[in-house]
Amino acid sequence: MTNQTISSQKKSTQLTKSQAVVEQFLSFYLDADQQSLLPTQQLLEIVKVSLTQITAIAGLAPSIMGIYNWRGDVIWVVDLASLLGYKPLYAQQYEQEKLQDKCHIILLRSQDNVIGLAVQHVGQIVKCDISKIQTSALTFANPAMMQACRGYWLSGSEETFLVLDGDAIAEIVST
Repeated sequence: MTNQTISSQKKSTQLTKSQAVVEQFLSFYLDADQQSLLPTQQLLEIVKVSLTQITAIAGLAPSIMGIYNWRGDVIWVVDLASLLGYKPLYAQQYEQEKLQDKCHIILLRSQDNVIGLAVQHVGQIVKCDISKIQTSALTFANPAMMQACRGYWLSGSEETFLVLDGDAIAEIVST
């Protein structure tokens, strides 16, 4: 799904016959075990880039990978796993002995800003009844995760997804 515009999938919220509110999400991995979701209405594009295309800037938080030139605009790129308290991308690849120079950048629009969220692997688009997102058992040690997470969603195939809020992630990055 690299270099694919997601604008055609922005019509994500719809009512079904049972009045459930279904929203479309992009699935991706924060680490080898944790699948996550972001609402597609907040996403612009997904690009697969070489790490050499991201220019590192000294003196920033460890989760800020640097800047990336996206269609002539300078975009901040964040290691989403590191931001949310998981192992940074480079450490995950080292442990998996899959040292690669590529990652996926999920381009997210929040208000008038665009940020890039670097992840190792992007999955597929899934539809989720947002009334079934479970929020009661959220106990995170990381304050960024508490702020960015809407809850958990259990798919029909018994897979657990962490449901994230793109606006909350953008707010964390800007502070």
